[in-house]
Amino acid sequence: MATATTPAAQAAASRLAGIRPPTAAAATPAAEEPEPAGKGKGKGKKGDKGGEEGGKKKKPVKPIALAVLVLLVGYVAKGKIMKPHYGPHNPVPAGVIYDFPESVTVNLPDGSLAQIAISLQLTKVGSVKTATKDNSELMGNAVQIIGADSYQTLLSPAGRIALQRALLRSFQQVFGQSEGAQEVSAVYFTSYVLQQQ
Repeated sequence: MATATTPAAQAAASRLAGIRPPTAAAATPAAEEPEPAGKGKGKGKKGDKGGEEGGKKKKPVKPIALAVLVLLVGYVAKGKIMKPHYGPHNPVPAGVIYDFPESVTVNLPDGSLAQIAISLQLTKVGSVKTATKDNSELMGNAVQIIGADSYQTLLSPAGRIALQRALLRSFQQVFGQSEGAQEVSAVYFTSYVLQQQ
């Protein structure tokens, strides 16, 4: 049996067998590669353009997403940093109710006794910490204001309303304002006991 030793013979035998010979593969693709590489570059450029076009399609999404994120962060920061400013046409929402830890017991000028449990309606901007910190001042003001009235005055409905208003003014001075609004909006009596002597 004669074996083909020439490159042309080996290439022909390989083609018949369906295998590329190493010498032919090295020579032929090297000659063919520049042509597809040129086509590939053209395709690559088209692909790059396509990629750029795809990138252009994606680029608007990124700025829009970034803008939405910045707006969202700004909105959250505004709520935490820049608190709303309440004015005459912007009512303050009600907050929690603060109960005095103990009733206010006072001897009245006419010898009668008043024992009144007080609760404060804080606004949304009001702080329970202020109430607990200034509790002794609040109690002192309540004792002074209640102790200035007589049994007959405190017994009448008008006297009770006048007492609530006087206490509210006093407590609002202690609490002060926050964000343009009073921290205390109302005074409630949860227990109201008068004992005449």
